[in-house]
Amino acid sequence: MLGVAGTASAVVLLLALKQPATSVAGASSQAGGSVPPAAAGSAGSGSGAAGGQTVLGDEAETQYGPVQVQLTLSGGRITAAKAVKAPDTDANSRKIAANAVPELNQAAVTAQSAGIDAVSGATYTSQGYIESLQSAIDKAGAAGAGAGEAAAPGSGSGSGSGTGTAGSGADPGTVGSGAESGSGSGSGSEAPKTFVGDAASTQYGDVQVRITVSGGRITAADAVKAPGSDANSRKIAANAVPKLNQAAVTAQSAGIDAVSGASYTSEGYIESLQSAIDKAGL
Repeated sequence: MLGVAGTASAVVLLLALKQPATSVAGASSQAGGSVPPAAAGSAGSGSGAAGGQTVLGDEAETQYGPVQVQLTLSGGRITAAKAVKAPDTDANSRKIAANAVPELNQAAVTAQSAGIDAVSGATYTSQGYIESLQSAIDKAGAAGAGAGEAAAPGSGSGSGSGTGTAGSGADPGTVGSGAESGSGSGSGSEAPKTFVGDAASTQYGDVQVRITVSGGRITAADAVKAPGSDANSRKIAANAVPKLNQAAVTAQSAGIDAVSGASYTSEGYIESLQSAIDKAGL
């Protein structure tokens, strides 16, 4: 009886010990089964977006040095702009460029076009920036057309959103889709154009004005020639020309006042400005 009782107790004890072992193995198997989905989810989240296209505009010469703009584009839009070259012939030029370029970069991204305003006090840098920016936009449009990414002619019929530069309505195939005014007629507004007036002779040297026109308006003006026969003439011109440039853009005509103390420079500027406006047909 004692032997039978001992054998029965041993069997019961063995069965009790074996059951927990089975439960742990099952739990371990279930935990192992949950790992692959978690790993798959992690791998799926690691895929990155494709990088943007970088386009470098042509160098634009200014009185104080060249300006060259580089654009980054993604999905047909300008996502970043920067000047890889800016005027640096002297400390003042570098200071002006350092102040103006960040504003111009931001303006280019906001406008999605070269139809941006010059930065006050940085006319030459702004003009060069706008010229190189337009070159970069044109190159981006040509590349897009070659890859079949340009907007198809007629896709913006009746809304001015089919074939223009982003925000400016440039030639068909250039970047983006919006006309500058946002209400074009399907073909978009014209791209910004520059017109150089005839040189006007003054007692202290020639004055020659160049204007940039977009959407039938003067968006920038600068003197490509100014009196420089002596140090005093250069000083007077350096003070007067930026004021005359701003006045031309504000007035949208040659009907501007002469700058005090710069009568000859002002007279020559106004004469050349009128010539440029005539050439532009404004």
